[in-house]
Amino acid sequence: MQKLSTKLTIIVDICLVVTCAVIICTTIFQSLGNNDKLMLMQSATGVNVLQHDVEAQCDRVEEIYEVLEAEHASGMAVSTGDKSILTSEWAKFKETDYDFIAVTDKTGSVVFKSDNYNVADFDAASVSGGKTIKGIVKDSAAGLTIQYCSPVAYEGETVGSIIIGMSLQECGYLDMVKTQTGAEVTIFEGNTRIATTVSDGKGGRAVGTTMAENVKKQVIDGGQAYSGQADILGQNHYVDYIPMNDVNGQIVGAFFAGFSSAESDALATSMIIISIIIALVAVIAAGVIIIFFLNKMVEKPIKEATEIADSMSRGDLHFPDSTFNFSNDEIGTFVKNLEFTKRTLNSYIGDIAAVLSAMADGDFTRQTSVEYIGDFSEIKESFYKISTTLNQIISNMNMSADDVMSGSSQIAYGSQTLAAGTTEQATAIDELSSTIANISNQIEQTAGNAQKANDLSEQSREKISIQNGEMKHMLEAMEEIKTKSNEIQNIIKAIDDIAFQTNILALNAAVEAARAGDAGKGFAVVADEVRNLAGKSAEAAKNTGDLITATIEAVTNGSAIAEKTALIMKEVIDISGQTDRLIGEISTAAASQAEAIQQVNIGINQISTVVQQNSATAEETAASCEELSGQSKILKDQVDRLKV
Repeated sequence: MQKLSTKLTIIVDICLVVTCAVIICTTIFQSLGNNDKLMLMQSATGVNVLQHDVEAQCDRVEEIYEVLEAEHASGMAVSTGDKSILTSEWAKFKETDYDFIAVTDKTGSVVFKSDNYNVADFDAASVSGGKTIKGIVKDSAAGLTIQYCSPVAYEGETVGSIIIGMSLQECGYLDMVKTQTGAEVTIFEGNTRIATTVSDGKGGRAVGTTMAENVKKQVIDGGQAYSGQADILGQNHYVDYIPMNDVNGQIVGAFFAGFSSAESDALATSMIIISIIIALVAVIAAGVIIIFFLNKMVEKPIKEATEIADSMSRGDLHFPDSTFNFSNDEIGTFVKNLEFTKRTLNSYIGDIAAVLSAMADGDFTRQTSVEYIGDFSEIKESFYKISTTLNQIISNMNMSADDVMSGSSQIAYGSQTLAAGTTEQATAIDELSSTIANISNQIEQTAGNAQKANDLSEQSREKISIQNGEMKHMLEAMEEIKTKSNEIQNIIKAIDDIAFQTNILALNAAVEAARAGDAGKGFAVVADEVRNLAGKSAEAAKNTGDLITATIEAVTNGSAIAEKTALIMKEVIDISGQTDRLIGEISTAAASQAEAIQQVNIGINQISTVVQQNSATAEETAASCEELSGQSKILKDQVDRLKV
């Protein structure tokens, strides 16, 4: 049986678990939502840093120009042809292999340039005329570049133009941006990556891959920034795209920064695990505290109350009161009331036991000594009624006991006399019943034997009848054999005639063969064989005839004997029929006698049964009267002991 404290603990623990689960789920979902916003904010920060870094690169190339201009390196190279200062200064300020420089005179002829730049798109004449360019330029040969273009002066006179720049395919400064922000960054030319920190999964950079079509439509085609989530090489990212404009305000690409969702997923997973661990620790701690207080405030009091209730259910009302310090709550009040009930019942049962013990000793004057309250007050009234009623009953029993003693003595004497006479009658009837039973058994045995003899005679007559019929069949068969034998004799006679004729023909054939001479020798042999065959046939026919004649004589004798046997069997059948009739009459008479004796036996048995029952009843009555007389004396003695 499960304890109440266990049930309460389980219920409270379930409530705690559900509450913690709801709090954890709410916290996680809210954290995940905030995490999404945070990742997007970090992506926006990354793209802004990238954009500012590009602007910083523009400022860097402008600073190189200002240094070269201050040193008159460019002007000297154009005017005097001395390129030494320009070469040394460029080597000093060049930071990457993607930095380039070109210096021309007013006619656009190249005076000095780096190997990594083609000046085909450089409008040297416009720059020499005083036009300054700073920003992003899409060069047909170099692609997207950062350029600073300005006139070159020497001794107060414009002598040419200079272009200093950097190809945006440089990835080194992107790595620095990633180090600063933690974001993956990319420079797009159109919708194609030309510089990026995004890995292609093979250890290289994902240069040459394109942005998603929906992003292209919004950023490149629509000229609007895009912030949200996008798939990059099969991995979801939190991204931010900003259109990239050249010095003419045309969209030539985009800036990109983003964070892989794998990091946020790992963060969310760790957050969930930490939250679950914290929740489990909290639930366990709360469960321990709850169990402690439930044990102190519920389980222990209930256990004490259960022990008291168990002792009462066993009838042990002397069980001591609990020494536990109960609180003034419902359980404490219940236990105190339960102990009061136990003590009250104990006093009631003690008083009832004392009264009943006195009654058991014959003292009906004892009264209750405890004040019964509530519904128990009926016990006191019931004792009073019992005492009054028993006093009246005992007085009546005392008077009746004398009358019973006198009457039982007279009945006992008469019953004994009746029992003696009935016993003598029963003995005589038993002897008569035994004699008739023996006669009945003998008659029944005689009737049974007569019936068996009748059955055997009937079977013998049936067998003789069957043999007589078979004898008739045998006579008919012999007659038929005799007839067939005569027919066979006729056939044998015909065979004998045929043999005779065959012999004649064989002789004639032999004569004719002799006449024929040598030509008839073969025919003579055949004739001789035919004659021999005819002789053998005649001899066989003669032998068969003799056998048939002997068979006919034997059949004739057998038929005579069978006819005599049939006559004798008929006489036996007649005698057997007379025997059957006599045995049947004997069997019928024996059966009638057996039935009559059986009826007499049944009557005697019924009389015997009645006499035996009467005898037994008389004896029982006598014994009962004697017992009643003895009990009457005992009752008289007991009644005299009662105090009323």
